[in-house]
Amino acid sequence: MDAITTNTFIKEIIEEVDRNYADEISREKLEIGAINGILGVLDEHSVYISRDEFSSFARSTRGSFLGVGVEIRQVREGVEVAAVIDDSPASMAGLREADLIVKIDDRDVADMSMKEVISKLSSDSALKVKLSIIRSKSGKFDIILKKSVIQLQSVKVEFISDIAKLRITFFNEGTVAEATKAIRKIIKHKVVGVILDLRNNPGGIMEQAIKTSDLFLGKNKKIVEFKSRNKTDSRLIFSNENDLLHGLPMAVLMDSNTASGAELVAAALGHNKRAILIGETTYGKGSLQTVIPIPGRGAIKLTTAYFLSPTGQQINQNGVVPDIEVEREPKQASQEPDSSNENKQNEVDPMVQRAIDLLKALSALNNASEDSSNLNNIPATQ
Repeated sequence: MDAITTNTFIKEIIEEVDRNYADEISREKLEIGAINGILGVLDEHSVYISRDEFSSFARSTRGSFLGVGVEIRQVREGVEVAAVIDDSPASMAGLREADLIVKIDDRDVADMSMKEVISKLSSDSALKVKLSIIRSKSGKFDIILKKSVIQLQSVKVEFISDIAKLRITFFNEGTVAEATKAIRKIIKHKVVGVILDLRNNPGGIMEQAIKTSDLFLGKNKKIVEFKSRNKTDSRLIFSNENDLLHGLPMAVLMDSNTASGAELVAAALGHNKRAILIGETTYGKGSLQTVIPIPGRGAIKLTTAYFLSPTGQQINQNGVVPDIEVEREPKQASQEPDSSNENKQNEVDPMVQRAIDLLKALSALNNASEDSSNLNNIPATQ
């Protein structure tokens, strides 16, 4: 079927539905359905983004906004949570990725436009919003969230004794600058090791993920290889900066929600033997999406390339495998089944603890090697 025949065929089907379908349906909705049908046969990450979603998407990569702290995507059953921002009302209330929002303020999401949904969750004048959620294993429940100003800070650093824990929640326009600032802070503390926490990181701006990898690698290390049928999208990327941590021992924490650009970083550091990977096999979204604006109609997010790890491993659908596998669920330090805040603060994060133990052991081993080398350099007495 040639292009002209195909265009006529799609147009005729839309017109038939418009004339004869049992219920009245807008032309725009039919056209968007046709677009989604085309993109739907490609892969799950190639999608149409409406004008309102596109505006929200652009805003989520920079600055701050009023809202509950979720990124959403439209699915057949309603609206699905695509990601939850750390320390947001949604995060503190326990919302998770893949939760399905079926009602907002007791109104069916199916009866709302995406513009209305986004408004209710963010800029709408009401400061509280009630959500009806369906979660696969927990069934259906309602939750009331109070909106707050969401600061899109993607990097956080904390110190656990002489270990630094650097958490990157997603990759936005400011991630590399924030990470560089955090690394300078880490160096001043004279730690013996660094934990890079990429758990629940859904990715984000790919170039920021690449440049973040470069912060920890020496020069001329292979970061990633992009492969595409279009030669312009196929490329090899090597590091060109000096390791800002000067070889300080590193561990990367990852789980099954570590995806896309976060997987790229994990593979770049792990497969270059710069860091030890701890946790679970990652999500397996080793693909690059390019957002292509359609004037006056939003945009399409299209998969334009797949990426391979520095050792040539296919990440898409396979994920990045940890060097040391550790379960994600924290275990109570106390054996008593108590849900009080005091006991919650005593929860032991097994991945973090494993990383701390490992980095301290590596530091002790390095110090022992240096001491042995110094003894060998002592001149013999005559």
